[in-house]
Amino acid sequence: MLALFSISIFVLLLLKNKIVIKYPVGFNYICIFIVYCFFNALAQVGLTKAIIATVQWMLILFTLVVVYTSAVKNPEKFRTIFIKTLLVVCFVTLIYHLMHGQLTRYKLLGDAKYAFALTGVILLSCAYYFGDKSYLKPLFFLYPVILLSLERKGILAFHMVAFFYLFITIRPLYKFIILALCSLTALLLALFYDLSFLNSFTFFEYSDFEMLYLDEEQALWISNLHRQSLLTNGWDIFTMNPIFGVGPKMLPVYMDDYYINPKLGLYTHNVFLDTLIEQGITGLLLLLLPYLIHIIQSVSLRNKKDKVVFIALCLYSIFMLFFMSGGAPSMIIFYLAIFKGFIANKIDVQNITKME
Repeated sequence: MLALFSISIFVLLLLKNKIVIKYPVGFNYICIFIVYCFFNALAQVGLTKAIIATVQWMLILFTLVVVYTSAVKNPEKFRTIFIKTLLVVCFVTLIYHLMHGQLTRYKLLGDAKYAFALTGVILLSCAYYFGDKSYLKPLFFLYPVILLSLERKGILAFHMVAFFYLFITIRPLYKFIILALCSLTALLLALFYDLSFLNSFTFFEYSDFEMLYLDEEQALWISNLHRQSLLTNGWDIFTMNPIFGVGPKMLPVYMDDYYINPKLGLYTHNVFLDTLIEQGITGLLLLLLPYLIHIIQSVSLRNKKDKVVFIALCLYSIFMLFFMSGGAPSMIIFYLAIFKGFIANKIDVQNITKME
C-alpha cells in the first residue's frame, strides 16, 4: 500500500507540473512492458499478483528515473556523491566481514557483494570519459579488495571492462600487434595442437544423466551442481511456455515440481532465463526495446567517448546478468548502460568539447 501511495503522489505531482523528470532517450518505451506485465500477470496468476508485480516494476523504474533526473540537473555534484556512496558501501562491507573473521569471500551482506566490481567499473569509466587519472586513485586500494571478495562474476566483468578500455586507449600500432599475435596464436593452435577435445566440449560440468537423476543431498552443498540443475530445469520450463512465460513470481512454483526438497527450487541465477521463464520471449523483447530505441535515436552516442562508455557498461551488464537472479539490483545493472548519465551526460559532453 505504501508503494502504491508513493507512486500515486509522484504521478499526481508530475501531472500538476510540480516536478520535472528526465529520462534517457528510449526509456519511456518501458511503459509498454509495464502494461504487458500487468495484463500478462492478470491472465495467468490473477489480479493480486498482477498488481504486486506491476507495482514492484514501477518502483524500480521510477527510482531510476528520479535518480537520473538528479544526475542531469547537477552532474558534477551527483557524480561525486554517487562514487563516494559506492566507496562507502565497499568500505562498510569490507569492515563488516573483517569484524566477523572473513578475510576473503565478502558475501554475508547479500547484494552488497556486487558493489566492489561495480565501483571499479564506474571509476574506470569516469577516468576514460573525462581523461582524469585521479579517478583511478581509489583503485589502488579497491583492486585488491575486488580480488579478495572472490565474487567470480564481478572479478571477471571488471577485468573484461578494464581490458576493453585499455584496448581502446592504446595506439593503433599496438592494437594491430595485439590482434596479429592473437591471430597467429589461434592459427598455430589450429595447425599443430590436437583440438579433438572440442568435439566433447561443454560449458557444463555435470552430465545430462546426473541432471536427470540429481543427487539432492549433494546439490544442497555443491553450488555448481545445484546451479546447473536450476538452469537445466529452468530451460525446460521455458520451452513449455516460450511466448508469454508462466507469469510473475511463478518460477519457484514451477521449479518445485522438479525437486523433492523444496529448498532447491529457486531462481536460475540467470536474469535473462528468469525473465524468459516468467515473462516469455515477448516480455524480454519489450525489456530490451528501450536499448534499441536508445541506440537508434540517442544523439549522445554520436560522441566517441559516450559510445565507448556505453559499450563498456553493456559488456559489464550482460556478463553480470548471466549469473545473477532477478530483483532490484539486477534491473539497475540491466539498464546501467542507458543510464550512463549517472556518471556522464550531455552537460559533460559540452564541457569536454569546450576543453578540447
